[in-house]
Amino acid sequence: MSRRSYLPEAPSPLEDRATPSTMGTPAAEPVVFPLRRFEMVVYRVQLSFSTFTRLRQESLLRDDLRSDVIPVPFARADGLVESIDGSVDRMQTKLAAGVPGAVRAAQREVIATIRADVGARVRAGDVVLR
Repeated sequence: MSRRSYLPEAPSPLEDRATPSTMGTPAAEPVVFPLRRFEMVVYRVQLSFSTFTRLRQESLLRDDLRSDVIPVPFARADGLVESIDGSVDRMQTKLAAGVPGAVRAAQREVIATIRADVGARVRAGDVVLR
């Protein structure tokens, strides 16, 4: 006597059987982001801008800023690098127009963007600063 090991399901669309990956489920535990590491990210951003004021190499600034935000949790998912690139683009436009303080304003804007991103993740419960 043979047994049947496979029991077919009722025919239904694939969408009904699979859970879409876009359905956000909260993480089991939030990511712990040490406050000291967060302060180090801000410090490295400041160093990157001070290097830019000496060398005036935009590509170096962009590369430095991309590497500076690597430790920030969810930076890629939140589009943090793209936001920072936008700030650098605005800085370049202001520099070309001769606006004084463009580099310092861009530095403040980038730091504020990072703080806002981390703050939003903390409020959402995805990140814990310790």
